[in-house]
Amino acid sequence: MSFDLVLLPEPVGKTWKEALDSERKATDEPLDSQAWDRIVAGVRDVVGEVVVLTDGNARTLTHEASGITVRVEPGEAAVNVPYWYTGAQAESVVRSVYRIGGVVAEATGLAGYDPQLGLPLVDAESRVEAAVAVFDGARLTLSQFLDAEHFHVYFAGQATLVDAVRKLSSMVVAEEDDRFTVRWSDGPEMLVTFDAGPQVAAEAAEVADAYDLPEMAAFDRRFEVSFDDLDEVLDEINTLIEVQGHLQDLTGGYVVRSWNGEVSPPEGTG
Repeated sequence: MSFDLVLLPEPVGKTWKEALDSERKATDEPLDSQAWDRIVAGVRDVVGEVVVLTDGNARTLTHEASGITVRVEPGEAAVNVPYWYTGAQAESVVRSVYRIGGVVAEATGLAGYDPQLGLPLVDAESRVEAAVAVFDGARLTLSQFLDAEHFHVYFAGQATLVDAVRKLSSMVVAEEDDRFTVRWSDGPEMLVTFDAGPQVAAEAAEVADAYDLPEMAAFDRRFEVSFDDLDEVLDEINTLIEVQGHLQDLTGGYVVRSWNGEVSPPEGTG
């Protein structure tokens, strides 16, 4: 789970939600190197030294101490930070994220949007207290999640919660801001969230080492699926099978289960 800013071309003739839900076409257009240099310099002015990575046409930078990550591709960008903070620390991080969003917007000409508040970046900047409340609520949800049984689907690539909702559309899905619930018919309900914070890559590398699965070391994001009653889920089983299968089909990812420690590659591998 992470607090996110999304940067896209200014929506014209449609809402931000429609722009976010629209399928974005892949492009071979190279990233503007001068714009990227301005972003790196601007982010360093906000948080200090960062780690810079290149992935094809995409560029990523991470401030390891805070967990803030910036990813820029031709025509779109994102700023993410994990929900590690509450109170005054959350306020400081939110202000940094909004400042970084402004740096990226100015360098790229893209418009920023805060999906947690449902506001354009220029409006969200005056609602820092509302964003801090999101962090406080997320920490409560996270603590409940850690107490619940769950499985993670680790992967690399560009799949998002929007893609997951579409993939699971044959099931009963209810969207809730930066998460959604899903169930099969009248089966048990599962909560699905998404995390691309730096700790995900670190944990994927640990699993890769522990289970001798070197391919997992390249995974840097995951869907997190939790539920209240393991016995109910296993007795009904259809929801578990369908959600795991669809998310693996979407991502080509590996499932890691909390209740038995098993790791499962996608069907047809391993």
